[in-house]
Amino acid sequence: MRMDIETYNKIYENLESVDDVKKLSQQFSQPIGTIHSILNQKTVTKVKRNFSRVKSKSPRHLRQWKKGKSIIEIAKKNDIPATLIVSMLLKEMGIPKKGFIRNLDEQPEGRLKREVIAAMESDFFFSPKAHELHAEKGDMGESILAEWLAEHEITYRSENDLRDEGFSKTPDFLLDSEIVIDGIDIFWIESKALFGDEKEHEYYIKKQFREYEENYGTGMIVYWYGYIDTLSYNGNLIKDYRFFDKDRDTIEELLNFKTYW
Repeated sequence: MRMDIETYNKIYENLESVDDVKKLSQQFSQPIGTIHSILNQKTVTKVKRNFSRVKSKSPRHLRQWKKGKSIIEIAKKNDIPATLIVSMLLKEMGIPKKGFIRNLDEQPEGRLKREVIAAMESDFFFSPKAHELHAEKGDMGESILAEWLAEHEITYRSENDLRDEGFSKTPDFLLDSEIVIDGIDIFWIESKALFGDEKEHEYYIKKQFREYEENYGTGMIVYWYGYIDTLSYNGNLIKDYRFFDKDRDTIEELLNFKTYW
């Protein structure tokens, strides 16, 4: 839902870990998925700020690990997701990360394997499982939109259709004929299974929305988990889950989707 900046700032300031998600969801009457998405974005921002500094200490992290500190302890000490510490340690050990993690079941039993598993299980943002769930949420959002378009007999070309035709920058849905919503002609729709803050919105304007508008005209951006009420972009519409049928089971599932396990 549209969130005022003051509420957003209060949520952002009080979010430190997934342990805070349910409490703040209740306190601010927001879907769990909205709070989790804000925490995800806060975590990514923190990683971008701190990653180089933490990575430069990789030899030290390995020495600490060899002396008995666990991967999770090292991650907490450096305020960085545990999966990233796993990557640093494996590189220091000369072990290819992708091969090790992809074939984790085949790795010899021992401390390293146990701690890598525990580290990734504790990481709700950068672990392979977290990335899989994020992709699944994206697919769910697109499925709800496809269902909504079908119900309204609105035909379109999908992102895959457009790529097959040779387009490089493609919205999720390019409508065959424009539709009018809130008095605005809509030619394309983009689905984002995240919360729309200023930073995310500006990133996608540069990466996607500007080119969509130049190529196809005005469109509609759906931030499923809500957005800050100051967002705007050249008259393009911005909506969230409330624009659709709130009783739709799939929307309820998306708003509460496996934020942690």
